[in-house]
Amino acid sequence: MNKGYAKGMLVMAASSVLFAAMSMLVPLAKGASTSVVTAARFITGILIIAGFAASGITRLTAKNRLWLIVRGVIGAASVYLFFRAIVTLGLGKGTILNHTYPIFAALLAPLMLRERLHLDVLAAIGVSFVGIYLVLNPGNIFSVGIEDLLGLLGGALSGVAVVAIKKLRETDSPYMIYLAQCVFGMLVVAYPTATGSFAFTSITWLTLLGIGLLATAAQLLMTWAYKHVPATEGSLLAFLVPVLNVILGVIVFSETMSPATIAGSALVFVSCVYVAFREKIIRLAR
Repeated sequence: MNKGYAKGMLVMAASSVLFAAMSMLVPLAKGASTSVVTAARFITGILIIAGFAASGITRLTAKNRLWLIVRGVIGAASVYLFFRAIVTLGLGKGTILNHTYPIFAALLAPLMLRERLHLDVLAAIGVSFVGIYLVLNPGNIFSVGIEDLLGLLGGALSGVAVVAIKKLRETDSPYMIYLAQCVFGMLVVAYPTATGSFAFTSITWLTLLGIGLLATAAQLLMTWAYKHVPATEGSLLAFLVPVLNVILGVIVFSETMSPATIAGSALVFVSCVYVAFREKIIRLAR
């Protein structure tokens, strides 16, 4: 095994662990609104990437400006809805709904990137929506809560952001792409953040700092790892996040998972993995 590949996979796994740890801190930021928590992530990212640019580690040049705006605004909204889902629905359920993004990315890619949508992918999408219904676990279809739908909307917007990133990787650096999310993210949450309360305890301030540092470190580690590992193998490790968050939700926050939710989560997970790594799965099956 190539040493660079092994190190890259290890770093990618570390990135997923940091993303899970960041998610766990969100409900611990007592007294801070979702806008403030989101802003903490974006401000930290801006400061760190600006520091990298000032020290010469990277050069920040915006090339595809339209797609950078799309990625920034949509990505910011998806982060906000992800954090909101964690607080209102729980760490496990909120993360599962957010990690439906490969399904929505597969649906949107033909429209935004003119990619072909295969029948087996459509079948996987159908299975995933059955799983999503079980995760929502309503008594009937009319009892789906608004927070459930907002959590699912966060996954859909993440799918748009993934398609935008794929497009942007043809022209712009990962640092520029992440900076766009942070800058436009601050514009999105600036008003509700500025008009909110900042009467936090010192523990909450430290928690907000931890969220920003962990999110930025996880993002930059992931960026570094993709230089050394193929996108398929690297991306597979990103699915550690919902698995870890479900476990952390049960252990740390005493969350419960009904049989229907567990079955639905499994359907969503398997469908997303298939859609994300379809080509490699087909090659291995031949």
